[in-house]
Amino acid sequence: MKITAIETYTVRVPIWPGSWHSPEFGPPEWDEPSLVIIRVLTDEGIEGVGEVQRTIPAVTVRRYIPQVIGKNPLEMNLQALPIGGQFDAAPGIYEAFEMAIFDIVGKARGVPAYRLFGGAYRDRVLISLCSGQMTPRDAAALARKGVDEGYQYLKMKATDTDPVVERIAAIHNEVGHAIKVVIDPMSRLRRPAVLDDLCLRLEPYRDNISCWEDPVDRGNLDWYVMLRQKVHYPLALHLGDARQVVEAVKREACDYLNLGGTMANFHRTATVAALAGIPCWHGSGVGLGFSEAAILHAAAAAKACTLSSDVVGEHIRTNDLIKRPIEIREGYATVPQEPGLGVELDWEALEKYGVKED
Repeated sequence: MKITAIETYTVRVPIWPGSWHSPEFGPPEWDEPSLVIIRVLTDEGIEGVGEVQRTIPAVTVRRYIPQVIGKNPLEMNLQALPIGGQFDAAPGIYEAFEMAIFDIVGKARGVPAYRLFGGAYRDRVLISLCSGQMTPRDAAALARKGVDEGYQYLKMKATDTDPVVERIAAIHNEVGHAIKVVIDPMSRLRRPAVLDDLCLRLEPYRDNISCWEDPVDRGNLDWYVMLRQKVHYPLALHLGDARQVVEAVKREACDYLNLGGTMANFHRTATVAALAGIPCWHGSGVGLGFSEAAILHAAAAAKACTLSSDVVGEHIRTNDLIKRPIEIREGYATVPQEPGLGVELDWEALEKYGVKED
């Protein structure tokens, strides 16, 4: 088998109005940029599809094509593909090629992609309903929607000026303890004292909170070590590099881990988490169906991935560009069982939302 050609398509799929931020907080900063879909073709008629991270243009993606043309995907090392390196200037491009190669190899072997990691620990992955910054009223409405659809967890962005306590109170008044919230300030609480104050004010709603993700600067592990002794809420760190995960484990700086990156990198970092006895979940970039399928395969194959992962595109984007949407039921996403990634490009949707690059 040899790779004979790679096609690139620039697409822009809008989000549902109000599905991320409440209107008062404006549109999400990531909604406007387009993203690139790659289609990798082989001489045996097997093809794979991958999804490039937002903002990387097709002209940059195409510079990497000569590195794999003529190569046999079945002979590649899936831990380190020959595509510029995982840690060069465009890791989002590497991720797309990795998805496509896993898709091809899985199809050629007749197995789902998770089997390429040795097998699955689960056939469905616990997921969160996710949002950006919301008013208390909108947060309560989203929590009600989540409970009605069987979700157990809601992940919500926040800043140090947001009405965090009022949001959690509104959620509690609407659904009681039926859903737990992952509060993600994205390191925007300026200092530990801000988190300490919020935790004190949130004490009446303790059972509504799953954890705090990256409340303060995640580069300052001293703060996290101190906060774990003081606030008595689980703390999660969003990390992508195995060396960072090892350091966080050594310092006992977190209770949970949000991991991501390439499929192979996630498997490595999740293995470190498993050895340390730290539960983790798989983060996302609010992508389309291809990246979310890749997330599900990687999460299924990771023993430590028992927390609710961020498979959120189905609820936020108006289309996922795959023919059959990922099945989401009662707060779980079903891992595709067809060979490869187990999802198929929707050509009609691609024609509507995308443009092929020459």
